[in-house]
Amino acid sequence: MASLQVNTYDQAGNREDLASELAALFPDEVPFFAMAGKIRATNRTHEWVTDGLASISRTGVKEGADLTYVQPTDRTRKTNYCQIRLRNFDVTFTQAAVDSAGVRDEVAHQAMKAMKSLLRDYDSLFLWSTVATAGATNLARRSAGLFSVVVTNTAKGTGTGNSARIQLTEANVNLVLQKIWNQGGNPRALFGGGHQKRVISQKFSAKTGFTWNIEASTRTAIQNVNKYEGSFGTCDIIADRNMMTSRVAIVTPEMAKIAILRDIQQYKGAATASSIKGWVEAEMCLNYGNEKAHGQIRWLKSTGAIA
Repeated sequence: MASLQVNTYDQAGNREDLASELAALFPDEVPFFAMAGKIRATNRTHEWVTDGLASISRTGVKEGADLTYVQPTDRTRKTNYCQIRLRNFDVTFTQAAVDSAGVRDEVAHQAMKAMKSLLRDYDSLFLWSTVATAGATNLARRSAGLFSVVVTNTAKGTGTGNSARIQLTEANVNLVLQKIWNQGGNPRALFGGGHQKRVISQKFSAKTGFTWNIEASTRTAIQNVNKYEGSFGTCDIIADRNMMTSRVAIVTPEMAKIAILRDIQQYKGAATASSIKGWVEAEMCLNYGNEKAHGQIRWLKSTGAIA
């Protein structure tokens, strides 16, 4: 028997319930990119010079001795290449005209997403093991990432296979901190993925960031380390979801800079269809200063239980 009631199942004119707010989840933090200083690049090939002191000597000089002149430590030229990255978008005229839930301007919204994505690309690029590539007419230039240039101050697991990977240890962190300190660096930032951040919070003993005097009424449990004070200074512990998950970078901040040839800019595409085209583009590279100011720990476990 058909219902004589007026109900929502039979009526055709009821408006849909669509929230006017957009549940946007944008993991758009770029910690390394934000920390690094910004300098100007003036060519696609970016170069800088490193210098250092002569080795310590404890040799005595006899009275009245003739002077012997020695060759000072030579300065060294370092090179990196500005890498082009872009993110594009293409919005039909119809989509730009319709009333979209949570989006006032579709073109502006897509441009915003492209810009956030581009920043994440560069943040990841600079904390990766990418090798510098000069490029050619048929080959894209690539900027070296920090992990490909840091060779002096390192610690690692026993091999590249999963079974040979090790859990990050406080001893290895302090070992690399000491190596950087021996070279004259001043490490103040440790970058790691989410798993490495958990290891530090759960396993490291020098819990500078911990607070133990907590009122019972707050019922708050704290297991987080934002700073680590080791034998050779205090490092900010910075979680970066864009970097290599099996490595940790220890950085002397004043030695980490981003050389910008072309800053991020939005461009309008040609009208080749019934749509609005555009893209955001930039060109930049990593200026890591002296690689001896930084360190890395590699071949780390990045999944599974923390022992």
